[in-house]
Amino acid sequence: MAEPEVSLDKALERLEAIADKLEDPALDLDEAVRLYEEGLRLYAECAKRLDAADLRITQLADALAKQARERGAAS
Repeated sequence: MAEPEVSLDKALERLEAIADKLEDPALDLDEAVRLYEEGLRLYAECAKRLDAADLRITQLADALAKQARERGAAS
């Protein structure tokens, strides 16, 4: 069963918490590796969602510019 999607804000908060824990020199190696793997998964998910948002914004801006050009040509 797939894990429920976490909000971007929560994912970024968790990444910050992981980074803080990884800075602890007393952290057990196995736990450090587990946290690092979790951080990589969160990073990949955040990057994917941010890329998708960027693409959507670009598409919307292009559509708006096209509309403006068409209205200008019709005048």
